[in-house]
Amino acid sequence: MSTSNSTILRKEIENFKLSTGKISEKLNNVSDIWKDSNYTSLQTQIGELAKNSKMVIESGERTCSNIDKFYAISAEEV
Repeated sequence: MSTSNSTILRKEIENFKLSTGKISEKLNNVSDIWKDSNYTSLQTQIGELAKNSKMVIESGERTCSNIDKFYAISAEEV
């Protein structure tokens, strides 16, 4: 992967953030009208998804940073 590939990966991470954010937003929007055990279960599962998504996003961002560092180091003359 090159620096441009880390840029592509960053865009994919941003799209992932937007998608998971939309799910959470939509669920919060229906919370006022949907108050049953199925909603509570779904809300719990979405909470787990959000937590796991955060870990994926943080890992992806670290990966992008490491890719950039790798290419910066590999471009240095020895």
